[in-house]
Amino acid sequence: MNRKEFIAACGLFGISLPFQSVIQACSNDDETSITAGNFNGTVLIIGAGAAGMATAYLLQQQGIEYRILEADISYGGRFRTNTSFTDFPISLGAEWLHVSESELPAIVNDGSVQIKTITQRYSASDTYGYFSNGELNVVEIGNEIDSFIDQKFKNSSWFDFFEAYIVPSIRNKMQFNTEIVSIDYSGSKVMARDTQGLAYEADKLVLTVPLKILQLGKIDFTPSLPNTKQQAIAQANIWGGIKIFLKFSEKFYPTFLEFDDSETNDGQRVCYDAAYAQNTSENILGLFAVGKQAEPYQNVNGEALKNYVLNELDIIFNGKASETFQDILVQNWNEQPFARAAYLADVASSSTSRDMAKSINGKLYFAGDSYTQEDDWSAVHTAARSARNAVRELIR
Repeated sequence: MNRKEFIAACGLFGISLPFQSVIQACSNDDETSITAGNFNGTVLIIGAGAAGMATAYLLQQQGIEYRILEADISYGGRFRTNTSFTDFPISLGAEWLHVSESELPAIVNDGSVQIKTITQRYSASDTYGYFSNGELNVVEIGNEIDSFIDQKFKNSSWFDFFEAYIVPSIRNKMQFNTEIVSIDYSGSKVMARDTQGLAYEADKLVLTVPLKILQLGKIDFTPSLPNTKQQAIAQANIWGGIKIFLKFSEKFYPTFLEFDDSETNDGQRVCYDAAYAQNTSENILGLFAVGKQAEPYQNVNGEALKNYVLNELDIIFNGKASETFQDILVQNWNEQPFARAAYLADVASSSTSRDMAKSINGKLYFAGDSYTQEDDWSAVHTAARSARNAVRELIR
């Protein structure tokens, strides 16, 4: 079963709304709490994205000594925000909560903490546009909203949530500009080395780097990873991706806009109202594309990319895009040096993520949006769940 089939099995296909959500009941992670174990050694965490930070946070709660090594200059991985483009946080990576709001306290894992993050669901009166054969049809979402659980963060983001509730307790354990290029787990300890040849040692290691980094062979392992994991890495269908945000002087577009190629086995493409649920008077249209559908946008840049996107929108909206255009912001995940892609394709087999989630020799563990034991991946909540699973196994 692949992710798309799993979503269909959960009964969420109505009209082809973007980012169809996996309902919480279909998750394998019903248990959210972490029970204290017997492990009292040290842990290295490679990567300070959602999974790496969630892993560190849970180890911190358990009183276990750990260290986070991050290749980039800051934490956040693929879900950072931009705060200068407009008057609300623009999510350069993950933008929606795809499951129940109960996922947020599950990540915090502390009933005494009051979570102030607000999310907003879509409504039946929101509009859905479909452009096909040169014609745009727009309708209200209507009763289909009952099967649509995705929510927007209100004047906030996934990054802001982690920065408010997760980062404060783990910030002093993070080390940046440290790109790990080799991991040796052949001895009683696990040894990681960075590009400068510096060595870092611990009893156990949790690897949370994007799957594309492993596919590109950026990290050497001693001994080599098991054949099943090597095959999963080599055969993984990993989509590249891009997000484009356009600012206009007026709103001429529906809440969602889809095309004939919005949902295919090769990728996805959708436009959406990025200012939805925000306290703003500005008009921001988001364009999200992964896989083959992202390539036309990734093959051009600068002024050429701006003109390409505006021309597409002008055809749909009778020139309104160019007439009202003000600014553009682009996040090309393929150009992020420590990501190099978006995520594991929705049409990939769930066996890929499950093989990637398996630990090795009680010393090497894996967590991240492509290292899950569920039939859902490519989301922050699944990255956090994979961290819970890794920590449960690590400390027992």
